[in-house]
Amino acid sequence: MDMPFLFIGSTGDHAGQSLCAWALARRLLEKGLRIGFLKPFGTRLIQIKDMWTDPDAFLFKEALNIQEPLEMICPYQISEKRVREGRPAEILGEIKSLAGRLSREKDLLLIIGSKHIFFDDVPHSIPDISLISELNADIVLVHRFEKISKSLYSILSVNSLLKERVKGIVVNRIPQEQEKEVEDQIMPVIAEKGGHVITLLPEDPVLSQWSIGEIKDLLKGRIICGEEYLDRPVEGITVGTADLKGELLMFKRVYNKIILLGASVADERSESPAASREIAGILLTGNREPAQMISDAAKKSKIPLILVEEDSFGAKERLEQSTPTLTSEDEDKVRHFTAMMDRDDFLNRLILTLGLG
Repeated sequence: MDMPFLFIGSTGDHAGQSLCAWALARRLLEKGLRIGFLKPFGTRLIQIKDMWTDPDAFLFKEALNIQEPLEMICPYQISEKRVREGRPAEILGEIKSLAGRLSREKDLLLIIGSKHIFFDDVPHSIPDISLISELNADIVLVHRFEKISKSLYSILSVNSLLKERVKGIVVNRIPQEQEKEVEDQIMPVIAEKGGHVITLLPEDPVLSQWSIGEIKDLLKGRIICGEEYLDRPVEGITVGTADLKGELLMFKRVYNKIILLGASVADERSESPAASREIAGILLTGNREPAQMISDAAKKSKIPLILVEEDSFGAKERLEQSTPTLTSEDEDKVRHFTAMMDRDDFLNRLILTLGLG
């Protein structure tokens, strides 16, 4: 009898792999199932108190109340010599043994893979495909939509390699204007293969929304003023100055900056339904200390001011190519993602396909 292993795999960065795993785990817990967790290879490190660990390991230990220690649920970190120099057969054997231990007295062991199911930039020689095959695990594939031809190629490649092991497919972050086209062209082709359930999810800004504090941490910034507003949400970024008002007009003189935008504000005097946007915060780039009058204007306007070393182009590009790290405090995000998947009853259909309903 196969062990109860379910692998959550991804075809690339920022596909929604962790959110999908969290949403599924919550639904299974609601049904009274006992869930374990394993992330064999840490994909990046964060410092928690006095130790370094993978953010997914820390998230799921907290969110799912996992009792095993972090070093057990994420045994191989990217910087470890034993990962770089270990023989694949030995590492696979260790992971298989560990998965067996973690799945004892559990209805399901949830396993999160690396950033890419085919390969990764992590210095180990065990692709997720090999790990899934060795564990005889079922898989839910989470794919970030790119374009129709490329998405079909990625999904069908995984399906051809793992066949009946593929139980569910999540095509995520589809531009809203392409939803109908994607449904018409991708859904029938994938459905032909049979044996799995599929859901198509649109791009949703709520799920990729940063807070000021998360941006500060990502860019390793130094807070100059406004520390009390670091939990303020950011809905967009710009290097333009059209949204500057009042005291903040002074920032038009500052050339090295990125404006962090909050919610749109309706202006009844304008024909536009969203004539202006709130300023959530301002990044000063290039590590250039502001003049006192600039800092004073930010303080008076209750705007966080953050100094970062990168230039405006580099900082903006990094923000656009990154997504916030999920934490156990992101309950609103996982509820929102769950609601999106419940529109076509994907989670419940998946659970039935897995034989856990």
